[in-house]
Amino acid sequence: MKIDSLIENKIKIPKINKFSAIIGSNPSEGARSPKLWNKTYKKMNKITRMIPLDCKSKNLNKLLINLQKMKNFEGGAIAAPYKENVAKWLGKSISKESKKIGAVNCIFRDKNKLAGTNTDGEGALISFKQKFGSIKNKKIMVLGTGGTAKAVVAYLSSEIGNTANITLIGRSHKKLKFSKSYKNVKSNLWQFLPKLINQHAIIINCTTIGWGDQKKKSPIKKSILKEIVKSTIIFDVIYDPNPTILLKESKKRKLKFMNGLEMNLQQAVIAFSKVNKFKNLKSIKKYMVSKK
Repeated sequence: MKIDSLIENKIKIPKINKFSAIIGSNPSEGARSPKLWNKTYKKMNKITRMIPLDCKSKNLNKLLINLQKMKNFEGGAIAAPYKENVAKWLGKSISKESKKIGAVNCIFRDKNKLAGTNTDGEGALISFKQKFGSIKNKKIMVLGTGGTAKAVVAYLSSEIGNTANITLIGRSHKKLKFSKSYKNVKSNLWQFLPKLINQHAIIINCTTIGWGDQKKKSPIKKSILKEIVKSTIIFDVIYDPNPTILLKESKKRKLKFMNGLEMNLQQAVIAFSKVNKFKNLKSIKKYMVSKK
């Protein structure tokens, strides 16, 4: 089966030259990775290019099987909403961290097969610390239970220390079940958010509310934001649109905030290194942020 029949966007699939890809429901409509990766490939004088592949869930496994067979496919990024699906497809061929998270956002060649890892959590932690400093002993609320939330919780839980905790907010007890893997992570249903929000110094939105067909929505109502303590930091991992409704409202209320642009950059640097077997992270970041 040809890859063209498994994707929704029209794009030329390289037959000989090496290529990487970002796979998701609609990465062709604004994903940042192709720009960052292709700029870096150009700076490194490589003919390799990253392309976006829009795929429906019913075709995802077939697409991965076909890409694995293509010797010129190097790997790439996994976008929403397929991070958990791809982890399941890869089975045992994922990193230890990814097994605990249950999701991958990066796939790469390991001999003749595809393998996976997760760079979201590390990217989120690095970007937050660069702007706001240490999270040690801070109480953090994480909204969402998907792949990104799982990655963020995994990295933050090992960083905050024993005197603090993370509160995970989700829509069902089943989806919140993974929180039991961590001693310093508690979970609550979405309906309890208004009562709990002011007990936390940092609020991180890891849902897709504010992105795509939900870009006119916010995961936190205006009425709740009005009551938030002024010292609270709002971190929305979404970077498109910029700003999201959540961050627009946070700015109005003079709260400290950040979006997911730097997180996206940091995770892209780590993923590029893994896929392309290039260990100089400083050079990769330098290439990615260069204007030319």
